Amino acid sequence: MSAVLALHVDRAVVLRGIVAGTAWGLALSAGFVGIALTQCGLPCPDDIAFTTLVSVATGIVAIGPLAAFAKRPNA
Repeated sequence: MSAVLALHVDRAVVLRGIVAGTAWGLALSAGFVGIALTQCGLPCPDDIAFTTLVSVATGIVAIGPLAAFAKRPNA
């Protein structure tokens, strides 16, 4: 319980989580679009937009907190 209370949320932490989640989502959607390109030819723009939107949203929710509150070794 004390570990949850010890989390310090400031602007840099939130920004780090959003940037990491967005990067993960864009990389994932690029992979999905590449798979669709090799299997079916050129995917339609609606599929690309939906895949990117879902991947980025999932990345922010799933990867963002991991990156935001990651333990780093003391320098």
